[in-house]
Amino acid sequence: MKIAVWGLGKHAINNILPALKVLSDIELIGVFTRDESIRNQCANDFDCKTWENHNEMLRDHDIDIIYLATPPALHYQYGVEILLAGKHFWCEKPFTTNLDHTKHLIELSEKNNLTLAEGFMYLYHPQYLCLKEELQKYTLDEIKLINCTFTLPHTETPGFRYNPALGGSTLLDIGTYNISIVLELLEEEKPRILLSKSFIDESSLVDISGFAVLQFRKGIICNLFWGMGFGYRNEIDILTTEGSLFSDKIFSKKEDFIPKIIVRNNHGEISYLKCKRDNHFILMFEHFKSIIKDPEIAKVEKKRILNLATITEEVKTR
Repeated sequence: MKIAVWGLGKHAINNILPALKVLSDIELIGVFTRDESIRNQCANDFDCKTWENHNEMLRDHDIDIIYLATPPALHYQYGVEILLAGKHFWCEKPFTTNLDHTKHLIELSEKNNLTLAEGFMYLYHPQYLCLKEELQKYTLDEIKLINCTFTLPHTETPGFRYNPALGGSTLLDIGTYNISIVLELLEEEKPRILLSKSFIDESSLVDISGFAVLQFRKGIICNLFWGMGFGYRNEIDILTTEGSLFSDKIFSKKEDFIPKIIVRNNHGEISYLKCKRDNHFILMFEHFKSIIKDPEIAKVEKKRILNLATITEEVKTR
């Protein structure tokens, strides 16, 4: 299978392209962005080809998959073009900026027998898998409260995050991580949204921060907070009748970070579950390969994409 990457921001250059270069069974065949100097430099650095415009790329019959890493507002338009060109469509989160667009892309993929994938890399890291395994030792009656936070400092350059026309939104950019992880951990499709609020930045007009309170089966409450203009934090704290589980850098971490789960019992005793260090981008693409090979896994991924988009839309519009 051969893949091209469309969109060459820092994230794609530093994380996506290096991960793809070490994969077996998938070959990085080319890269594209509108900036000629950047695309030529990336093609040279990663020993692959490029194209003068995106239509040339879409017409290239050697490409099986396109990974889209453009600003979020472009995901739907380009996703339609990718699917109509007969390519599997793998995409950075958020998959699109609204639910109707996500539904349409799923319909198109079904009509054309193509796969979809959304780039939540944390789901494949040993740290998350260790947390989920530990949580499964508890019944839903024993899980009472989940607090989840993802905050970032302001960036030095504006970028898409501060531009509504490009899909700038802290809910879509980082709040979706918080929503995603509680949906995945508790394995529920339709929690109740008790409360949600976004705070709009007056200069950029993007939602600069926000929170939501979700209620799951058995009365489990999830408090979610996200925002820019804070210290860098991404962490989860789960309160149970037996104590608590805490994990830092649950969504995003450097490769040299030593991940662990901190387990506290009701007697104040603390133990640590150390998790393997690994590159979650490589692990994500290893999983995405199975989406193409196994129709059942492909079906699960589309269901995951739709469920997250549905809950995110409810949080956004409530």
